[in-house]
Amino acid sequence: MIMALKRKLKKIVNSLSIFMLVGCSYYSMAGSIPANINNVYIPLIENDTAEFEISENLTSKITQEIAIQNILKITDDSNSDSTILGVITSATDGPFTFDSNEQVDEYRFSISLKILWVDNENEKNLIEKTFTGFGNYSINNDPSSDGIDNDNDGILDENDDDEFGDSRELAINIAINKIASDVVNSILSTW
Repeated sequence: MIMALKRKLKKIVNSLSIFMLVGCSYYSMAGSIPANINNVYIPLIENDTAEFEISENLTSKITQEIAIQNILKITDDSNSDSTILGVITSATDGPFTFDSNEQVDEYRFSISLKILWVDNENEKNLIEKTFTGFGNYSINNDPSSDGIDNDNDGILDENDDDEFGDSRELAINIAINKIASDVVNSILSTW
């Protein structure tokens, strides 16, 4: 009797495992986007700050991230199902950490971006949210040898192949990358 119970239990577990495997294989993040939205128009993000080139770089990165995900076709305004509008509301640069002599050791560059994703057909806002990204840098050291995990990827300096060049520019790019990733993740999770 115990053997028969074990066989039944094994069949149930196997059946559930197959059901879960098959059911999950059809799961798609794109399925969470409204059915009438197949493409998106992304005009140049407005820049309400004095930071040079930041709107161009942020617009380009968000467009690139959406294209990589391959969930929405990037199109022009005349035939778009949706539009992503953005305004950079702040770009700040300030002290973040201090050394033992109370001198600034590390700075943090932060960007805030207000995003509005609009369903053009239904004239409905799908997302209205502010995103913030930041990057840390040191003005005294080369990012490839400053002892700071500038891009927060867990890899330091000479072992990290994307930590090089001007440390402030690297911090700006890190902030832009984070915001772009967060915007796309919000689009993917829209119900």
